[in-house]
Amino acid sequence: MRPVIAFLIWVVLIGGLTAYMHARERVAAGRVVDSQAARGNFALELTTTFDLEPDPFALQSDDGSGPAAIVVRINGKDVLRRSDRVQRGTQIVVEPVSHLAQGQNEIYVEASAPLDSAGRSLAVRVRLMEDGRQMADRTFWSEEGARVAGVFSVNVEGAEPADVNHHGH
Repeated sequence: MRPVIAFLIWVVLIGGLTAYMHARERVAAGRVVDSQAARGNFALELTTTFDLEPDPFALQSDDGSGPAAIVVRINGKDVLRRSDRVQRGTQIVVEPVSHLAQGQNEIYVEASAPLDSAGRSLAVRVRLMEDGRQMADRTFWSEEGARVAGVFSVNVEGAEPADVNHHGH
């Protein structure tokens, strides 16, 4: 009797797990993201309080990109990846900014400092500009020489239809 009960428990657990995994795949495959590209002239301005230098301990990737001193991703896609040394206080400008969509967008920033900056707090200021107007301003801090990394969300409004004025007529 015990082998039969053990077999039934095994069938229920493995069968349930298999059904769950197949249901998850159907839901993930059914997701459609309908995002329209944001309209406007966008620019990113980044300024650091430390020299940028590629991480000497980073693993080499197969695509040959190597370790980066600074990486900026918008909605999971790289918009900036620099591997050269950059002096502190130098403003890095990315213009035009691609991969912005109407609605919520996620901006990820990661910067690496030289080894001699250990023991100091480090910061990266990120500004998102639209047509010369500031949309977002964030400053990311690190703990005593650690890599600076952070994420923030910004909502990009869609363009207003031309036939509708501000009074609703």
